[in-house]
Amino acid sequence: MKLPPPDATFYTRPPAIPERASVGVVVLKPGDSGWLLAVVIEPGDYPQLPKGGVEAGETHEQALMRELREEAGLYAVRVVADLGTLERLNYARTRWQVTRYSLGVTGEVGQPPLEPGFRLEWHPLDRVPALFWPEQTRLVESVKEALARGEYRLEAGM
Repeated sequence: MKLPPPDATFYTRPPAIPERASVGVVVLKPGDSGWLLAVVIEPGDYPQLPKGGVEAGETHEQALMRELREEAGLYAVRVVADLGTLERLNYARTRWQVTRYSLGVTGEVGQPPLEPGFRLEWHPLDRVPALFWPEQTRLVESVKEALARGEYRLEAGM
C-alpha cells in the first residue's frame, strides 16, 4: 500500500510533541551535461534527499556522514554550504523533525547503501522527480536557482 503524500498539516506543530534533531543534504556530482542530484529511494518507492536523526553524542557533521553511508552508500561528500533548517512532523506524527540541511558535492557514484531496501539514484538537476516531502523539492529548486546565480563554487576542491 502506497502512503498518501504529506499535506499541509505536517507543517503545523501540534502542542506537546517531542522534537528530534536531524540532518539532510542536497548532494551534487558533476555529470556529462551538468550537475546530478543524489535521490534516495526508500522502501515503497519514496524518493527523498538523504536525511536522518542525530544520535546522542554525534555532531551534525558526524550524523550527516553516517546517514550518507547508511541511506545512499556515499563515503566522500564534501559539505560546501549550510542551507538552513526546515521543520515538520515525521510521517507517523510522533515527532517534530528539525532538519538542518547542507549542500554537498562528490565525485563518487556510490556503493550499495547500508540500510536494507534503500537505493541511490542520480538525476539531472534540471529534471529532478518530485520528492516525497514537498519542502525537499522546494529546497532543491532553491539550490538550482542559487547555482544559476553563481552563489556556490562547487568545482573547487572536487
